[in-house]
Amino acid sequence: MGQEGGWTPRFLRPFNDWEVEEVERFLLTIQGERLNADVEDRMVWKETKNGIFTVKSSYNSLDHSCAVTFPWSIIWSPYVPTKVGFFAWEGSWGKVLTQDQLKRRGWTLANRCSLCCAEEETINHILVHYSKAKVLWDLVFSLFGANWVLPSTVRDTLLGWLASFKDKKHRKVWRAAPLCLFWTVWKERNMIVFDNEVLSVQRLKNSFVCNLFLWAKSSIGVGPFTLFNFVDWLGSC
Repeated sequence: MGQEGGWTPRFLRPFNDWEVEEVERFLLTIQGERLNADVEDRMVWKETKNGIFTVKSSYNSLDHSCAVTFPWSIIWSPYVPTKVGFFAWEGSWGKVLTQDQLKRRGWTLANRCSLCCAEEETINHILVHYSKAKVLWDLVFSLFGANWVLPSTVRDTLLGWLASFKDKKHRKVWRAAPLCLFWTVWKERNMIVFDNEVLSVQRLKNSFVCNLFLWAKSSIGVGPFTLFNFVDWLGSC
């Protein structure tokens, strides 16, 4: 403590470059604070009126300060397999191990999309912007008779995935559709990368429709339908 109750901090070592900004914030925080040497020190918790710590106030503080808009209700859905929900969760946070993420983790590689061989590989590119993924998106909108403009990211796509269907089962299938699409494109990408498969748009379409059909029958209770009946049923919403 310096003169007149001010602060004179002493640091044990020089700062690293990445620490300078944080130290500046720290000094600005304590700059206006004055200490009274005649008063005994005591701890005060600022999140409660009486200055006493409670678990509830701590939780509320963290909950409000770290709140992030996130499409949890569509990701953690009982209508899709759990592993697909986890994949969508990783995709929404940008944590899927695409080539851009591998480079960030120190891998030395040329970042080129395994599907189009033109753009850099990111999860948003693969699942939203890639031309063959857009073929699937157009198929989804055609099946449901919906008009849609895709956002730029996986998270925003799921956040905006709303539609007003009178039939509850149609709504459930609609909510499962983007996760089914993500999973289908990602599996196709992995077959190309790890099994040296050749990209097939028809296989992509068939895989998507069949997966959505199986999910709808097992989890949503749609049916009894054949695959062709299911496609017709989607268009009747």
